[in-house]
Amino acid sequence: MRRKERIISGCYGLLPYVASALISSVAGSAYPSGVIFRYLPGSSELSSTVVTRGVEIGQFLDPRERMARWPGTWGYEPIWAAEFEGASSTLWGGPAANLNQPAGPRLTAEVWLRLSESAAHHTLLSNRIGSLDGFTLGLQSGVPYFVLVSGGETYRVSGTEEVLSDTDVWIAATVEYTFSNTLVLRLYRDGNLEAEETKPSRIVSPYQIKQPFYVGTDATGTETAPVLTGTITGLVFAAVVRDYVAHPLYLNTSPPFDGSTYFGKPAFHDYELEGFALPMDQRIDTYSTAVVTRLFLPHVNDAFIPQGTAVVSDDSGQAELVYVSYYHRTRDNRLESRRSIVTEIDVASGRVRRTFRLGGRLKTAHVGGIAVVGDAFYVASEGWVERYVIPKFEAAGGRYYNLLPDPDGSRAVLSKASFVSSYQDTLWVGDYRTSGQAQPYLYGYPLDATGLIEGGAIPVKFRIPRRIQGVDFHAVNNRVYVFMARNRNSRVAEVLRFRRSDLLTDATPVWEASITFPHGIEDLAFTTDGTLWTNSESGTDYYQRTAEWSSFYPFVYGVARSEILTNTERGPHGHVLIPDPRLEVFPNPAADRLHIRYSLRQSQAVHFKVVDLLGRVVKRVSYPAKGSGVQQVAWTTDNLASGAYVVVLETKGHQVHEPIFLVR
Repeated sequence: MRRKERIISGCYGLLPYVASALISSVAGSAYPSGVIFRYLPGSSELSSTVVTRGVEIGQFLDPRERMARWPGTWGYEPIWAAEFEGASSTLWGGPAANLNQPAGPRLTAEVWLRLSESAAHHTLLSNRIGSLDGFTLGLQSGVPYFVLVSGGETYRVSGTEEVLSDTDVWIAATVEYTFSNTLVLRLYRDGNLEAEETKPSRIVSPYQIKQPFYVGTDATGTETAPVLTGTITGLVFAAVVRDYVAHPLYLNTSPPFDGSTYFGKPAFHDYELEGFALPMDQRIDTYSTAVVTRLFLPHVNDAFIPQGTAVVSDDSGQAELVYVSYYHRTRDNRLESRRSIVTEIDVASGRVRRTFRLGGRLKTAHVGGIAVVGDAFYVASEGWVERYVIPKFEAAGGRYYNLLPDPDGSRAVLSKASFVSSYQDTLWVGDYRTSGQAQPYLYGYPLDATGLIEGGAIPVKFRIPRRIQGVDFHAVNNRVYVFMARNRNSRVAEVLRFRRSDLLTDATPVWEASITFPHGIEDLAFTTDGTLWTNSESGTDYYQRTAEWSSFYPFVYGVARSEILTNTERGPHGHVLIPDPRLEVFPNPAADRLHIRYSLRQSQAVHFKVVDLLGRVVKRVSYPAKGSGVQQVAWTTDNLASGAYVVVLETKGHQVHEPIFLVR
């Protein structure tokens, strides 16, 4: 390597519409599909068993991360890396037996790496020996490619651009065999689909995913006597193989490159390999309200939980920068062990530009909101607001900054200060309160020409509904609307729309519409063009591991103005508009009785079918139109054997599914 600053610690598809329901067979036993090979340098308890030669394992201390991740600094964990030194460095391993897919192949291969030297060919991740069957994810003259060989036939997809040396890159590939006898191969780089090929094929069932897997290593010779040669000079941060096609929202979203493991993608992989749980990326939810821009929330692998959202618009009115405030909460529920932070994200790239650590009264607080006013941002918590001046950005400047609050812009407020927003010349501070607490209010503090709260000013005060997470204002055709966010239940959130004229001091306003949003919704912020930005805390480490939330949406995201002004899902002045359709099956696994809950936007007949592992329909049930909204039915399952199935709901123009497991 050209430059190393390291601490070295020594060496070390079943149905086309439901990849997450696959069951694979290893050595005659069945288990839910998931991660079948994982290499994490420095995490032997989470890695597959591997054999290394000439590979150094240690903490990689990137100079750009000096402020946050070096010993004695902010206390964030540095990335661990495996250093390969060309032909002398090899790594291989994996499960104890080959894996059979009843209707494969279906798999996802991923590598996170940084090359220090380029070569004509790099094998990044493979299970092929010589010309035998298997797959290879690699680089040819620096350009990514993915190849699958089966039954003597070769299927290949190639990228378009060279991978540069000394640059962090995440490369992923998927292969999906369909029942129309075609293979779909896709190649991704940093969360963007770079190439796709659909090829006719006839692959014998079951398809066998062979072991072992080779990382940065070519294997020649025979299966019993392979000859290994290293192909990489550089660092490998992680390598993962899954026996299903990963979630499209996972594959098609760029990492934030925040300095943490997986370049900031949430650590959905880091679970025991033999666990029964549905893979975490497969638990990312989709929603009826269309999202126009989606960015992975950074620093969640550092145990931070996002709260506030603020945006800065460019000249066209679109979001140029997004600011997110966070508080620290460890997996074992320890609070205040790290200072609260604010991240500045470049929307065009999805990458963290800078991270600011708070140093005032709220330095470890649950900073529930953030508002950018001029060249500063306000954060709020615990009955207090603080103003921090944003340092001028310099391209060659640092990534991490310790900030102190502006004493002239920090003060106690009448509100609980659960969130904060700004609109025109007013700073709005509001309360989050549950049913057993005092009435919540929204307080408006006037701002002077410099962006400071006017001294001695008495705020306006309006009652708001309970459990509100964030508020912001937006004007359309001279009519000002107020939008308020709250989580409706454990799976769905909503944004309530009011007219500004409906806010009252002595009465809770009545909303004219409710728009469905992903669960875990937090603060709200509008761009000039009317895109509404917010974030979901559901994808953070604490909620992935500890709270057992069933809903995951690990993004900060924007929703177009048209969605929130024309969508009237539910409200005293609106109409019922439910995502069409939704399906929930419980309990899962089930024994002898299955409950099915589904929702429809309009009254219509529905048809159910249950499909087994071989694609056979083993049960059909139809119901006449019962009206719109949520319906529930119950089935006995006495005539079905133990195993994995898929429940499919079909309505006019729509189809949704849910995997189930029956146990006797």
